[in-house]
Amino acid sequence: MNSPVDDLLKLPGITVERYSQVEGCIFFELKINDAQVNCYRCQQSSQELHRQTILLVRDLPAFGQPVYLRVPRRQFYCRHCQRYFTEKLDFITWRHKQTKRYEEQIYQRVLYSNIEQVGREEQLSPEIVESIFKSTSNQVKKKDWSRVERLSIDEVSKRKGHKNFVTVVSDIDSSSLMEVIDSHKQKDIIEALKQQPIDLREQVREVSVDMWAGFRKVVIEVFPNAAVVIDRFHVMKLVNERLNKIRRLAKVTTKGSRYLLLKNHQDLTESEQAALELILNQSACLRIAYEMKEEFRDIYETCQSVESGKHRMSQWLVHAQVFYGKVTRTIRSHLSEICNDFISHTTSAVMEGINNKIKLIMRLGYGITNFENLRSRLLGCFP
Repeated sequence: MNSPVDDLLKLPGITVERYSQVEGCIFFELKINDAQVNCYRCQQSSQELHRQTILLVRDLPAFGQPVYLRVPRRQFYCRHCQRYFTEKLDFITWRHKQTKRYEEQIYQRVLYSNIEQVGREEQLSPEIVESIFKSTSNQVKKKDWSRVERLSIDEVSKRKGHKNFVTVVSDIDSSSLMEVIDSHKQKDIIEALKQQPIDLREQVREVSVDMWAGFRKVVIEVFPNAAVVIDRFHVMKLVNERLNKIRRLAKVTTKGSRYLLLKNHQDLTESEQAALELILNQSACLRIAYEMKEEFRDIYETCQSVESGKHRMSQWLVHAQVFYGKVTRTIRSHLSEICNDFISHTTSAVMEGINNKIKLIMRLGYGITNFENLRSRLLGCFP
């Protein structure tokens, strides 16, 4: 029958012979129950113990105190191979001085914190923490592309205010980050995404992007069966920015006017609708521009096919060009990709949520010093 201490450690085939507490740390001296082991070369069992040393291994803390295990490191002689071999234990990675479960905990903490902070809390050097993180992340399963049908591609700046971008690829349906690429160059993105087998890339039906022409070329080159969908968020952003500029030109500076003009009309409260009406009464041009913005948004909300969406947008472009001149030209030049949104009304909400989380992780992870570790960190934070 296991002792309470054995049940606490939960290491199969291991018995705690004794334990002690020294300078705020708990030490467990372990015994391996099985007297024979299999040779890892020939899989023949051996009982010929050649020598035994003690390995000090860091384990999960207990009662708020660091825990160390004194683990027998046993070397046997194999009669079949006529060679010596060292026993490998399931709960310790070969040549490591931490248990696998402790390394997994460190890995998870670094994902949502940073190397220096975890090192201080665990009294480990940053080099050891980074080594644990890197070795554990290498064991994490690769992302499964087998069910990916709708993707979103976007860029995120490594540092706010600097044009040093990474490209992120997300699965819209599973809200999962699939890839992080250390470049915003078309050639590099294509090369990275082509690492996926062609049969997986051919099953992708839609790829949501912004209006950068490079993304369109990437989709055509990498995902031959996918429709390029220019994300609704980026299109509405152009319209809203122009409406706000018209507000400034009309010298409408009422407090909260920008917020009320850009907010969807159907989401306004009764008091907000009354305040908006007072704002629109200040400028006839602003009223017309606002109504055109709402008409454009309604196209996205109500059209159920590419054909009807393209027809209504084409009509809107004719009527709106007086107020939204440059914006209408931009939309017209990307009209086909914009109207692909009506295929399945793919939204950027997933991508925007992922991007916000990525930015937070980047700010917290100042201890990650190279891109590969940053990539592992980001991919590990998403299911």
